[in-house]
Amino acid sequence: MKKLFIFTSVILTFVLGVFSVSADTLFVNGDYKFSTSNDQIKILEYLGNDADVVIPEEILGDTVVGIGHMAFSYNDSIKTIIIPSSVTKIDGYAMSYINNLESVVISENCIDLGVGVFQVCPSLKNVEIKSNITSISAQTFYSCTSLESFVVPSTVESIDKNAFTNCTALTSITIPKATTSIASNAFSKCTNLTIYGYADSYAQQYATEKGIPFVALDEGNEYEIGDVDLNGRIDVNDATELQRYAAELATFNETQILVADMNNDGVINVADATDIQKYIVIA
Repeated sequence: MKKLFIFTSVILTFVLGVFSVSADTLFVNGDYKFSTSNDQIKILEYLGNDADVVIPEEILGDTVVGIGHMAFSYNDSIKTIIIPSSVTKIDGYAMSYINNLESVVISENCIDLGVGVFQVCPSLKNVEIKSNITSISAQTFYSCTSLESFVVPSTVESIDKNAFTNCTALTSITIPKATTSIASNAFSKCTNLTIYGYADSYAQQYATEKGIPFVALDEGNEYEIGDVDLNGRIDVNDATELQRYAAELATFNETQILVADMNNDGVINVADATDIQKYIVIA
């Protein structure tokens, strides 16, 4: 009986091992390691060394719908990442710990951002989220020490714990009316932060409770034309933000759009940024 039990156990282990290998089968095509199911692909690892990464919508005819845990992490060759509209979910820490990552564009259909997606990306400055996400997950931008400003998408209802903790360069965040929950430590160690939001909103209540300066964006508030970052002065940062907007690397709230048309021609483009630069020189 003892010998039979050992033999049976060996057979069972072998069988389970085969199923395990089958379930975890990976594929590699070009710069991407991925898994596939029902004609849908989840990227598990980026194998390339490009500075500018444009994630494909399809690989071998299957649609790229997801980006896995730490898929791009620790790849210091990357400076920019553009995520296609086919992607609906990005798992936790997918793009964390990338020392040289500066810019990310997330297309309109990605509605699920996991925990710590951009955690400890110390060079990250420009983040554009075009999709209708409902939360900024915990630790999303933890220790992104170059992030200076951020416009929270208008659909976001909650900003979770440590979402912006230790973003030491963060001076401006715009929070929409939809946001009704912000973790107590969401902006821990953001010592120079000003919150921009709407009068009588939860953002204003939060700012008051935390002793964070608050600037209301409701109609009737007056801002100087050219003060794109709404910080009360016109300087080179306003020109830079306007150039990013013209290049579709940044989004503006309603008030920013109103003050960005420096030459009053009804169009916001690099000509307005040039006029801001001229203004700075003359002033």
